[in-house]
Amino acid sequence: MALNRRIVFVWIILVLKTESQVINEKRILLTDPDYADNQQIHRDIQLLKATVSQLQTTVNTLNNKVISQDTQIQSQDRKIQSQASVITTFQNNPSGSIYVRWGRKECPTNTTEIVYTGIAAGGYYNNPGRSSNPICVPHDPDLGQVSHESTFGAVFGMEYETNDFGSNLQDKDVPCAVCRVSHASTVLMIPGKSHCYSGWKTEYGGNLMSGYHAHAGASKYLCVDSIPDVLEAGSRDDNGYLLYGVKAYCGSLKCPPYVQDTLFKCVVCSK
Repeated sequence: MALNRRIVFVWIILVLKTESQVINEKRILLTDPDYADNQQIHRDIQLLKATVSQLQTTVNTLNNKVISQDTQIQSQDRKIQSQASVITTFQNNPSGSIYVRWGRKECPTNTTEIVYTGIAAGGYYNNPGRSSNPICVPHDPDLGQVSHESTFGAVFGMEYETNDFGSNLQDKDVPCAVCRVSHASTVLMIPGKSHCYSGWKTEYGGNLMSGYHAHAGASKYLCVDSIPDVLEAGSRDDNGYLLYGVKAYCGSLKCPPYVQDTLFKCVVCSK
């Protein structure tokens, strides 16, 4: 019995000693520099993982932007190709519009080409049967046969019958130029304006002129260039198709905005 007690006592002492050693070993491990390094490495790894995850999110965002921009570039490329096709079509199939520049020997330099220069002409001012439409006849006509008929239409030269728009214009012969504008399909003369409306391009500005209202022959309103030219050796007073300034008459023409006796301006526009 005493022997058993001794054995139990020795066993208890061994167990306690073993536990004490384990505790001491644990204490040694917690203060071990290698253990601290391992813990720091673990924290660094976690931080790197978070940084990599953040960078991956940024990369994904940038990739999405690149894909979006690439789509936009492809769309722009298609538009450019479409516009290039339209330009090629216009180049291969030239269009445009024609107008007469009254009172000048040349066309404007703003993307127009001259078809020919000529002499402004029309019917005699006091003939009731004359055509109201003036014409621009070329300097190099291809002449027809001589006619001996007693009934005929007639073409006379056009003359300025006023000095309102320049000194020494009275009785001078009027030049003209036929112009082609390639960038537009429509040409419009706007009376009472000195500039074109938005979206239209100015071809030239001028003054509205026509025949005298008391003459027997019909006439047409023309936009004569604001800096009128004259034909050389064309100062004889032969009359013909006469041009006068056009004034506002109040009554059926509302005043304002118009004012009695003011001369009408005009502008020729293209689009």
